[in-house]
Amino acid sequence: MLPRIWLTRAKDGDVWKPLRKTDCKALNESRGEEVSIEGGRATADPKNSTIRYNFLTNRPSTQLLPATWFTKEEKNPKNQKEFILKPLPEVDSWQVELLYQNAVRASSSLGEGLDDIFKEEIALQSELNYKVCVVRNGGSGQLCMRKKPTKSNLFGFGEVQSTLQRGYGQYTIEGEDDENSLGELTHAVFVIHGIGEAMWSKEDVSTMGMSDELDQLRMVVNKKKVVSWREECKKCEKMKQPLPRPPNRVEFLPIEWYDKVRSPSHALVTSLTAVTLNSIPALRSIANDVIFDVLMYLTPDYCEAILQCVTTQIVELYSTFQRIYPSFIDRGGKFSLVGHSLGSVIAWDILSILKDSMGKSIPKGDRNDPIRIDLPESPTRAQRTLAILDNKQPTSPMGYGAYAAANVANGPENNDSKHGTWGPNLSKKMMQTIPFTPDMTVFLGSPVGLFLTLRGVHPIFDEMRAIAEAERASLIPCDNNEEASAPPPVFDVSPIICSPFSLPTGALYNIFHPSDPVAYRIEPLLLPEGVDKDEFPSPLFLSADGRVRLHVKARQVGDQLFKQFGSLSALFDKSVEKAAVDAAAADATEAARKKAIAGGTNDRKEKTLPERPKFSGCVKGRECSFRLGGRSTRVDFQIQPGVIDNEYLSAVSAHSSYFSNEDVIDFIIFNTRSVDESASVVS
Repeated sequence: MLPRIWLTRAKDGDVWKPLRKTDCKALNESRGEEVSIEGGRATADPKNSTIRYNFLTNRPSTQLLPATWFTKEEKNPKNQKEFILKPLPEVDSWQVELLYQNAVRASSSLGEGLDDIFKEEIALQSELNYKVCVVRNGGSGQLCMRKKPTKSNLFGFGEVQSTLQRGYGQYTIEGEDDENSLGELTHAVFVIHGIGEAMWSKEDVSTMGMSDELDQLRMVVNKKKVVSWREECKKCEKMKQPLPRPPNRVEFLPIEWYDKVRSPSHALVTSLTAVTLNSIPALRSIANDVIFDVLMYLTPDYCEAILQCVTTQIVELYSTFQRIYPSFIDRGGKFSLVGHSLGSVIAWDILSILKDSMGKSIPKGDRNDPIRIDLPESPTRAQRTLAILDNKQPTSPMGYGAYAAANVANGPENNDSKHGTWGPNLSKKMMQTIPFTPDMTVFLGSPVGLFLTLRGVHPIFDEMRAIAEAERASLIPCDNNEEASAPPPVFDVSPIICSPFSLPTGALYNIFHPSDPVAYRIEPLLLPEGVDKDEFPSPLFLSADGRVRLHVKARQVGDQLFKQFGSLSALFDKSVEKAAVDAAAADATEAARKKAIAGGTNDRKEKTLPERPKFSGCVKGRECSFRLGGRSTRVDFQIQPGVIDNEYLSAVSAHSSYFSNEDVIDFIIFNTRSVDESASVVS
């Protein structure tokens, strides 16, 4: 009996498409039981003839059908070589197969001839107006199965007949061979979409939605891994060395929230539709489906709804993932977060909530590492020292919660307006958190820097740095009670430049295209206020192996020369400006002296507040190390520009091209390697 080919389609009227060959074999051996297909991303249910997608909560189940015989229907009447295969239901395939086998036996050397076979007809149960018979092909003389109407017209004019094909024939599914060549699944990445997903998911929009983008990303990642692995195998064969293990597999799981908070029946969406003008519908659709997402997130109620939706979805998919891959965590599997556009802000806020729930267990530093101090639970010597410097009373516990409403709860008279929040503006504390600490967090085209600026986070990060500085000073002994024979301890007394603030993640990377109008930097917010923009460390170029392309280096040299020539001109301008300032200061001093002589001196000194230290020039010549993301000492990474790259033309597509960018893909591959792959690279 011919093996069955299993096919699927989304809805009635769509073209049936075959499943992967490995999935067809598994279904043929399943005896009607459910089978995990597509690498675990879907489950086929032969009894109910459906396929459900395990990690795509928005995608409905699709239809499932096995077949061995197909009707060949012309796709293009002008080109008879293009046709569509329409499967015959099994109830008809059995009868057609039986007639076919009888025809084969009858036409053999020991057969009785085809005269009786040509007279046999099978009425199709799935199509009552059609029948199937055996005919001889006029051109080649070969036997073929023909489907034609039950009631023939006069002389057969206008009669639609179709040829039946046994089996589906040779076919390939893109990405199947590459994924089958990979090793075990060792890394799962949750990807949170950004603004505009409500528009990209529409059927009449050509732009791919995030689910389709991740399908393409997965295939490209798998192909790159397999190509690199096969090249390594060829090298090892030539050198007669053991072949390397197949690279690990990485799974990308989309987190979709737009439809959960943008239901057409929702009062806000209904009101928005009512007030929208009917003119220029295409542009107004952009405003309602794209820009409106940002405005919604700025409101506490919808911010809470979106965070709750994303967190709940991650928790559910986390549980589903472990059910499908029960040994994933035992084998050392890791989970990571990727946020695109507004999705990166959501990822930041989710980590902020996780940090708030873990606050009591965060290490507060010791003599060996006193800088890891960002949530002191009670007034310490460092806080009292800082309070004296600020000329104010020390505050009782100075933990910065992730909720702006917590400051308001004690009343406006007790609220320090200087303090903002690094987390979301919620009306109440969010209790649910993600069930894991990400191994890596990646922001793509992220406006996190803009949102943190609006939340007033820079003074908070600054004060954390000052507290860390004072706490370190409090750990240095002021007296000499130790034995004279003991060598004096060595302490790092260099100033702390970068804020010690960190989020619960193994590494954090803020990746952006230099022409992306939505992307912002994060590192300047972790430096002291008052640092000149020219002193900010330049973002690193994104590269998996640390190499910078030749044309980028040439551009860097040109920019450096331009700055040097510009600095000579600026030096002359500053010298003239300094002379004018010195002259004005001398005149002001002389005028003050004359006024004091004429009016007498006032014995009472005016009370002045101590000036905040100025940090201009403190970053020059220093290597900045940011503790925001665990093992990653830098946060901001920019994509290397092309050889011919106009920043204004690139701005059109920069924000939507991250998942197809070669540098981003290579970076993700490099940072999601398994332990065995990392060891082989080092060796």
